[in-house]
Amino acid sequence: MDHTLIEEQRIAERYVTGKLPPDEAERFEEHYLSCQECLDRLDLAESMDRGFKRAASQDTARLATQITAARQLAVIAWLSRLGRSRQAVALVMTVFLVAVLPGLFALRQVRESQRELAATRSALHQERERTAAGSRSAAEAEKLRLDLTREQQARAKADAELAAARRPQGNVPLLFLDPERGGGEPTHLLRLPRSPGWIVFSLTVEPPYRPSYRVVLRDSRGQEIWSGDGLRPDANDSLSLSLPSTLLAPGDYTLAAEGRRFTFRVLPAA
Repeated sequence: MDHTLIEEQRIAERYVTGKLPPDEAERFEEHYLSCQECLDRLDLAESMDRGFKRAASQDTARLATQITAARQLAVIAWLSRLGRSRQAVALVMTVFLVAVLPGLFALRQVRESQRELAATRSALHQERERTAAGSRSAAEAEKLRLDLTREQQARAKADAELAAARRPQGNVPLLFLDPERGGGEPTHLLRLPRSPGWIVFSLTVEPPYRPSYRVVLRDSRGQEIWSGDGLRPDANDSLSLSLPSTLLAPGDYTLAAEGRRFTFRVLPAA
C-alpha cells in the first residue's frame, strides 16, 4: 500500500473502527508494521475514536438526566392543575408506589425464600431418612451374612464329624464304670485321644432294674452337657453309650442314671 491510497480511503480510520474488509485489513497490517508514519496515523485514529466514544457517552448521560427532569416537571405541573382533593389522592398514590410497593415485593420475595427453605429442609430430611434406611439395611445384610457364615461353618463341622463317625475306628477308648459308693475323688480315669473320635462308656446297673434309663452327663459344676433317654440294660446288666471326645475337656464328670451316679476324671491327651 502507498500512503496516498491510505490517506484518500481513510484506511487507518476504517481499520480502527473495524470497517475495513478483512483482505484490506490484512494488507494494511503487513504494511504498518514496518512503517512509522502509518503507526503514528494509527495512534491518532485510535485517540480520536476514543474521544468520540467518550463524548457520545457523556451526551447520552446528559440526555437521560434531561429526560428524567422533564418527567418530574411534567408530574409537578400535572399535580398543580388538580384540585386539592385530587392532589391528595395523587400524593397518596405516589407514596404508595414509592413506599408500599417495594415492601410488598420484598414480602413476596421473603415468602418465596421461606418456601424454598422449607422445600430444602424437606429434601434434606428425606435424604437423611434414606441414608439411615440404607445404613440399617447394610447392618442387617452384614448380620445375615455373618449368621450364614457361622451356620455354614457349623454345618461343615457337623459333616466332618459325621464323616469321621462313619469311618471304622480302632483303639476306641473304653471306660467301664461302677456306681459310686461314697464321696471322694473319682477313681475312674479317661485320657482323651489325640485325634477326635468316639468314647464308649459301660455303666454297670444293679437291681432293681428298669425297662429303660435316662442318663445325664454333667461337669464338676453341675452343668448338663448331654442327656439321653431309652437306654436298656444288655445281657450283662450294663448300659452302654458312646460320646464324641470333643464333648469332653479335662476335668471331673458325673453320669447319672435314675438315681445311680457314676463318676470319672478326664485327663488331657498324652
